[in-house]
Amino acid sequence: MNQLEFVHEHLGPVSFFRAPMVRPDEVPEGSVAVLGVPTDSWVLSYNGQRYGPRAVRAASLYLAGYYGLQPEPVGYVNSLTGDVWTIPDEPRLFDVGDVRIYQQDVHKQIEAIVEPVATITSRGAMPVLLGGDHFIPYPGYLGFVRGLQERKPDAKVGFLTIDGHFDLWDEFKDLGRLNHGTFARRIAEHESVGNMVWWGLNGINILQPDQLELCRDRGFIGYTVRSIHKRGLEETLTEALERACEGADRLYVTFDIDVTDGAHAPGTNSMVFGGLTSGEALEALDIVAKCELLGAFDVAEILPRFDSGAGRTARLAAHAVMAVISDRVLDVEPRYDRATLDAVLR
Repeated sequence: MNQLEFVHEHLGPVSFFRAPMVRPDEVPEGSVAVLGVPTDSWVLSYNGQRYGPRAVRAASLYLAGYYGLQPEPVGYVNSLTGDVWTIPDEPRLFDVGDVRIYQQDVHKQIEAIVEPVATITSRGAMPVLLGGDHFIPYPGYLGFVRGLQERKPDAKVGFLTIDGHFDLWDEFKDLGRLNHGTFARRIAEHESVGNMVWWGLNGINILQPDQLELCRDRGFIGYTVRSIHKRGLEETLTEALERACEGADRLYVTFDIDVTDGAHAPGTNSMVFGGLTSGEALEALDIVAKCELLGAFDVAEILPRFDSGAGRTARLAAHAVMAVISDRVLDVEPRYDRATLDAVLR
């Protein structure tokens, strides 16, 4: 941890990427609003995900620092496109703080998440949720739909899960029907949901018979890591996005950090082996960022107490968020053509 990160993490409030801190009802149209959801009461095993939002915010300070190192702001070249990214004079990224926590009341907790997400969405901004355990997509989705339907009452929402697991169980005997393993089933039951797609599924025994039959009957599809490596990342994810967006007005994307192999992201609950590399995960999110219907995003299951290597899981999560929102919150100026890039970058 460098001195800047230490100061911001231990001495006062930390905002994502040093974004201005405002209330949800203050975010302007066309902006991105980061909302912390420090929940971990509804998980099957390890908890501590409540510390995830702060860890991701602290990790984002390193990325923001690059734009404040020079005496005059000059920006950075996107080595893939030749565009130059700079911090805009008027911010388009805001941090609205954390939701209120009701660790022992799941229904109160759901509404505490739904309300600010709905407010952000109804104002024409994009909500980005920092988890917290992977139960958060359910209330995040409900809030997004509520806010979206204030602007278009019959809006349909496609749902893309980038995750090593289906999370499509109906119920657990110890946790009931509302937890991080059942969120996808609850979303599947909502009348507003369009196509649901999973990408990055890991392992062989990944779903039960009733889950397989549900997906078959509803036309839901999933892409395994084996399929991704065989057919190619870009091909499978492009196909997944097309399917999720079919017939939808907007798309909600959830990113469970455990889609990434445990060697790259050890600070999580349900660590996987044979998962995506960190580079593959970020490449995938670069593709997601280009989806015109993308309206909401969350990242979940960062478990700082199991993180190692200078907090690399939290750093990966911060990179993941920026991969999705950079084109929205930074000024992008086309400046260098392919020939210029090829003259330098081999």
